[in-house]
Amino acid sequence: MSETLILKIAATTSMAALVALGILALQAGQASAREFDCGRAKTASERMICRSDVLGALDERMSGLYDELMQSYHRKSQRDRLKRYQRQFLAARDDCARDVACIKGAYLDQISVLEAQLDPVADR
Repeated sequence: MSETLILKIAATTSMAALVALGILALQAGQASAREFDCGRAKTASERMICRSDVLGALDERMSGLYDELMQSYHRKSQRDRLKRYQRQFLAARDDCARDVACIKGAYLDQISVLEAQLDPVADR
């Protein structure tokens, strides 16, 4: 089974992800920024993110966690591994095309993975 398919399955079945979505939806309000320029959105998933405050909030949350984790890594090998994982996430997200539930699931799964990776870093 491909990693992209595994990410899609995990993203759509995670109960914790659904709880996190509810919390983010309450906090989202009017999302004012995306981590990419919506005027240059190339993929169907990026265009869907630009149209949705909830997806925009998820994109911002995930990007913030990614940046925080990237800054916490001192070894190049750690940063390179995180970049590879992020590219896999982006491929899985983009495979969702216009499927909003799939895009949400991909973000929620990635957010939970990044949060789990940050926990050990914070405990140091």
